[in-house]
Amino acid sequence: MKLIIMAMLLLFATDLAKAQDTLNLSQAIEAALENNHQVKISRIEQDKMENTATRGNAGLLPTLSINSDLTGSYSDLELTPGSFFQNLLRQEDGQSLSPGTILYDGVTATGFNAGIGAQFVIFDGMKGRLRYQMLQAGSVMANLQYQSEMENSILLITRSYIRAVSLQMAITLKELALVQSHDRYRIIEMRREYGQANEQQLLQALVDLKSDSTEYRDLIVKYENAYRDLHTAIGWDNRELFPLDEEFHQTELPVYDEMLNSMLENNTALHVRERRIEQAQLDHKITRSNFMPTLTATAQYGYNYLTSSDGQFETQEQLGVMGGISLKIPLFTGGKNRTASQNTKASLRQEQIRYEESEQQLRTQFDNTWQELLYLDNRLHTEKQNLHVYERNFERARDSFERGLITGVDLRTAQISLQDARLRLSDTELQMKLAETNLFYLSGVLLMPD
Repeated sequence: MKLIIMAMLLLFATDLAKAQDTLNLSQAIEAALENNHQVKISRIEQDKMENTATRGNAGLLPTLSINSDLTGSYSDLELTPGSFFQNLLRQEDGQSLSPGTILYDGVTATGFNAGIGAQFVIFDGMKGRLRYQMLQAGSVMANLQYQSEMENSILLITRSYIRAVSLQMAITLKELALVQSHDRYRIIEMRREYGQANEQQLLQALVDLKSDSTEYRDLIVKYENAYRDLHTAIGWDNRELFPLDEEFHQTELPVYDEMLNSMLENNTALHVRERRIEQAQLDHKITRSNFMPTLTATAQYGYNYLTSSDGQFETQEQLGVMGGISLKIPLFTGGKNRTASQNTKASLRQEQIRYEESEQQLRTQFDNTWQELLYLDNRLHTEKQNLHVYERNFERARDSFERGLITGVDLRTAQISLQDARLRLSDTELQMKLAETNLFYLSGVLLMPD
């Protein structure tokens, strides 16, 4: 039996011993910010929006292009000469010939033109500038989304890491419980041989030992699953089990007013809502500019060639500069511009309401997290003080058991009480770290340097 217990205890330790290094929370977070898939996707989206936010994409710069066309036609042609041709045919006596309509069947015509053309919007109701501001706002929004994704990744890694660490601590405590249960079983077995313990006491000790063994194996399975979840959250393909650092940097409780002000100034979710309000305002201005006239200038330098098998002119060539200015004034659009303006104004009000809702929800989450942090801090001090009581109780119970003053059941009760006290202490420390991380997340300082 002793060999079986020792083999079980060495199983988990052997897996952890394969790696010499220890993984701590800071290393896990740093790796996640580089390898997490959602962070990578958000980083690429940020680059895309930065590339898009240019004056050219907003239509503020002229367009320049080389244009070329080749056309052909085959048709019947009917010509009626006008006064120009009648004057050419005027006779010397002042009488003119009036030729009738001329018909051509199967006329083949070919046309070709090539040139360099430019187009520039002189005035469009400031839509170009508004579109540029909208693109810039979209770039800022993408940066905020990238920041938000990194903050969410930190929260996810912290939760996953704390989950794995809590199981690792539980395994350590269960290993100790296994050793204690085995020692108790060994002592009762020896007493049973000398008639100092009955068979029921021996069976109860064996039942407790097997129960601890089963719980130990369950904890190992849960730990390995939690570790794989942690690696997946980081974005690692590596499945090697590194020992996790169980020590966390303890910081003093922050100042409530300072953290609350930081939340109102730095919270990423609030910044996102502010940018959405800005985008809604720009969108409303763009729809209102649709009521304004549009003035566009065009210019082209090129060559035009036209040839026809029959007709007025057999060949026509043109080389030079052409240009013009076009003015478009919207008079009636079936109410589309008015409807769009009304809808964008309503969307602006929606975004303002969403900002108020987010601010209220964040304030509630902040206060709840703050109260939880205060409670856990007080509970941590209490659990540390209580632990000494449970330790003295177990030591006295073990000494009394070895001297035969109490039964194994009494020792088991003291053992479980001590184990639960240690679990409560470690759980309180881990929950306090998680609550602290949530508070920093709400305050918008997770990504700020220490």
